[in-house]
Order: sequence, then C-alpha cells, then structure tokens
Amino acid sequence: MIGAAVSFSIALFYTKLFVHKEFEFISPVWLVVYLFVLLKNLIISNIQISKRILSKDMNLSPAIVAVKTNLESDWKRLLLANSVTLTPGTLTLEIKDDILFIHVMEYNKDLNKENITKEFEDVIAKI
Repeated sequence: MIGAAVSFSIALFYTKLFVHKEFEFISPVWLVVYLFVLLKNLIISNIQISKRILSKDMNLSPAIVAVKTNLESDWKRLLLANSVTLTPGTLTLEIKDDILFIHVMEYNKDLNKENITKEFEDVIAKI
C-alpha cells in the first residue's frame, strides 16, 4: 500500500513535466472493476499453470499469435499488454500499432486468439 501511494504521488508530480495532447478522464469505478478482472485472471491462470506443471503429461504447444486491439490510446494498449504479461502462460513480446504479439504456452487451432485479450480489453476500454 505504501509503494502504491508513493508511486501514485511520484506519477502525479511528474505529469506536470509532460505536455499532453488531451487529458483522458479515468473512471475510478471501471479501474476497480479492472483490478478485480486482473486478480480473477491471475488466480485462474496460476491454477491452470500449476495443474500443467504438476501433471505427468507436459505436452506444450507454444506459439506466438498476433492479436488486433481496438484500443486507441497508447497507455491503454500498454495496460492491456502488461495485463496479458502478468497472467502466467502468456507474454506480450511487442506492440506494433494496434497489434499485440503474444507468446502463449498452449495453442490449439480451435483457439480464438482474440479471447486472449477480450476480457481485459473490454474493461480497459471503459476506464
């Protein structure tokens, strides 16, 4: 909590040094919803990864997938990329314009790659 307070204070202090094109209002309600979605996904993915590690059958099929995002602001894309990276089993390698290149630990052909980011993207768009 102390680290979050200090980080927030420093961020507020340094925002005055940068010129922004326009200020985007951040909805505190949707920010709280985002934190719950992030926590839920962290717990679920940790359980899935733990089961995979403890199982005898460790047939992994890693892949790098390109996922298009509809988020328009750079900071929201960055938040999406960091959210994906925080969940075990996925890692955002690069953001190029509106495409995220994500390494997934398990990929199958039936996987809809937009589902990797959909839940996060829906909430981040409302922040």
